[in-house]
Amino acid sequence: MASNVWDRMSALAGIIESRISECGTKDADHINYDWNNSLYSGPRYRRAHIEIVDKRADYNLYIIHCNIFPHFNDPSPIWGLDAVCGPNKITGAFHDLSLPGYSEHPIAKWWEAKTAEYKWNKPRALPEWAQPIFSKSMVAAGNVQEGEELDAFCELALTTLDYYLANVGGTQQSGADYHQLQNFYCRQQKLNPHVVRSMVSMGVPEDTIKRFIQEVLFLEIY
Repeated sequence: MASNVWDRMSALAGIIESRISECGTKDADHINYDWNNSLYSGPRYRRAHIEIVDKRADYNLYIIHCNIFPHFNDPSPIWGLDAVCGPNKITGAFHDLSLPGYSEHPIAKWWEAKTAEYKWNKPRALPEWAQPIFSKSMVAAGNVQEGEELDAFCELALTTLDYYLANVGGTQQSGADYHQLQNFYCRQQKLNPHVVRSMVSMGVPEDTIKRFIQEVLFLEIY
């Protein structure tokens, strides 16, 4: 089935990975799951994970997930994007610069001002597990269809990505350690029940997706 939404989001995923790769190095280790995953690291960021679940043929779904984590001595926010895409609309569009450090961080203040320019036709309320980790400016929208709103979501994603990659790492502090805040972000994300449910509904064994969440998607570091 031809779908401009799928084409746009597939192109967006490719651009995101290309720009991340320009300032990082791809992890050579193979991530052995039945969907596409890439990991990068670099001098400006600690870890970038890009996941593509392409189930268009069997389930009419195309899913993008991406997180970029700062180095542990950097209080910069975590860059995150998720999009669950049917053939005619994004059923769930999520984007945030989440706050492991402090709300007055320059990147966080930029994000707050930038998102004030955008309005979404069907905003979604954050569940309880998400509220402690996402910013008040988080994009959480449903029913994002082809046209102005899809254009706005793609534009915002790339604008924030470019800004983030140009500025993350600029506030690294000798002796600082924010890794427990990043771990807290990962633990809260693991409380989201929809990740396991959606992947199991597409034929992924439950133990496989649970292992993936622990080992790759939201890996905690101790």
